[in-house]
Amino acid sequence: MEKFKNKYRIPSACLQHWDYRWAGVCFIAICTRNRVHFFGEISEGIMQLSHVGIIANK
Repeated sequence: MEKFKNKYRIPSACLQHWDYRWAGVCFIAICTRNRVHFFGEISEGIMQLSHVGIIANK
């Protein structure tokens, strides 16, 4: 007997026409607890990376 019988399934957020084996670039958004700016600040429209932001960028 299946535990949830697909009761809590949601539609996939994946692109149906995209083959994820292809080379490509993706955008990842990360929300931090209490929206703390761990990765840096935007100053005059330019992202100024913190030490942690530099590591994440690499």
